[in-house]
Amino acid sequence: MKKVIALLITAVMLFGAAACETAPTREASGDAGRALADKHGLPYSGMEDMDPIEFTVWIRNPNTPPRADNPILDIIEQITNVKINFQFLVGEFEQVTSVMLASGDWADAAFLGADGDFFLTSGQVLPLQDLIEEHAPNLRAHYDPWWNLMHYEDGNLYIAEIYGTQTNDWIEMEHWQTAFWLQKDVVDHFGRAPKDLDEYFDFIREYMALHPTIDGVPTMGFEILTEDWRRFCIDNPPMFLAGYPNWGTALANEETNTAYCRWTQPWTKDYYKKLNEEFHNGLINAETLTLTYDQYIARIASGAVLGIFDQRWNFNPGQLPLIAEGRFERTYLPFDLTNEGVAPRYTEGRPFTGNNGLVVNVTNPDPVRFVMYMDYIVREEVQRFLEWGIEGEHWFYNENGRMERPDEQRDLQRDQRWQVDNLGYMLRQYMPKMEGTYSCGNSTTANNQPEEYFASLTGYDRDLFERLGIQMESGFMSPAVPVPVYFPFWSMTLEDGSPPHIVDQRIEDVNVRMLPRLVVAPEGEFDAIWDEYQAALLALDRDALIEEINRQIQVRLSAFGSN
Repeated sequence: MKKVIALLITAVMLFGAAACETAPTREASGDAGRALADKHGLPYSGMEDMDPIEFTVWIRNPNTPPRADNPILDIIEQITNVKINFQFLVGEFEQVTSVMLASGDWADAAFLGADGDFFLTSGQVLPLQDLIEEHAPNLRAHYDPWWNLMHYEDGNLYIAEIYGTQTNDWIEMEHWQTAFWLQKDVVDHFGRAPKDLDEYFDFIREYMALHPTIDGVPTMGFEILTEDWRRFCIDNPPMFLAGYPNWGTALANEETNTAYCRWTQPWTKDYYKKLNEEFHNGLINAETLTLTYDQYIARIASGAVLGIFDQRWNFNPGQLPLIAEGRFERTYLPFDLTNEGVAPRYTEGRPFTGNNGLVVNVTNPDPVRFVMYMDYIVREEVQRFLEWGIEGEHWFYNENGRMERPDEQRDLQRDQRWQVDNLGYMLRQYMPKMEGTYSCGNSTTANNQPEEYFASLTGYDRDLFERLGIQMESGFMSPAVPVPVYFPFWSMTLEDGSPPHIVDQRIEDVNVRMLPRLVVAPEGEFDAIWDEYQAALLALDRDALIEEINRQIQVRLSAFGSN
């Protein structure tokens, strides 16, 4: 196994042996911001002599802001004279954003995600294209491959994308996207990956029989989150089992570049029927279908949940206490299960969506300054500083020009809360970013640097992976398969109140009402409830939605010039 790891590290090093370029040497100006930039090899921001300003940025996810004396954020603040105050979701997304929109009283900028498209036609969101063209050359270059696609049909660019803007090569040692997840101890008990969905639930059932409680907590077989926009945990499994990537509201025939309905397929029925069977077998508790996100995360953090279908970024807060407690066997491994004879397409690389970024409020006190700030943040030297930290303290260059962390830093940075409080995690997460590798080949994400990933493995993980015959957490996941330029459909904007938007909302309403009923259907009643579900879908004008998606497919094909 060590030989395999060494070969992988050597191959990655060939992408760039020289150390990343740093900002050119400059004469000290006496200004504190410029002095700090010189000290840390960072470029000047062009804002050192401007008056200090604060911006509030609202984030759609619940979280806790970094500590006030975060050293990395403090240095960036002094160089730019800009302070970012993060505000996080409290309550349900739809209710909170509806109040924000109705009142017009919201932050200077916001990360709303794909479900915030209704803001774009409200008159409360500032067009950004001219500001970026005039004041943000680095940001403009960063977006260049997707620039045409980022404009909406009214000609305006409203969203500063913060995800999917891949730079150079993408390396992924951990899987943060969709999968069926199993506790490591369950996988270790059987010594291999489950070969299909039936065996996945067999593993859970047999392990539950052996371990009816875990550390005093009743064992929970398979949990399903259905709350708010996170309901992809119940909506999406049939699509992945059938061999599709995460398309969203419809599916694509990639040979004809056309869309079709995903909810009426026979394999959709098969999945929910399987869940219904496992509900009656005691592997699924009806209570899981009514959990809030916080309750769901608390259950995962208990260490008693054996299996979930989710994306790691969504459930990872539940793993962090387990890692902090050293209960590594209660964390998870991902599996890309499919129906018989179907190739998996769970891994997507870094697909660009165009609607998963920041919008700027028309009441923003200085939108030019905000855009200049984003322009500074996206520069390579700044990106490296935010992610890796201070050279000589948090990391160093080895003799091959590869970035490494000292052992004590690896130990500290296993704790994501430590990263939030001591590194530039929040700015990396919620501002435009590089994703992939720097110009020298080092990874833009420390844990995706192969040497760092292997060196940071706990003894438990290293031994487990060796027993299972894998080298990394994502070892059972298939490589990314190319997707069309119009992927995914969930990133397409449907005009608020339009027939396609209305039918899309009504499909979601039907799913909210019917999918939990299918899971907990009394014995002998599943087929009748399925027929009721299908009748509700067939009564909707689904053609209006499909026609609009097909139209936008052609727009994207035209924007990129090819598929």
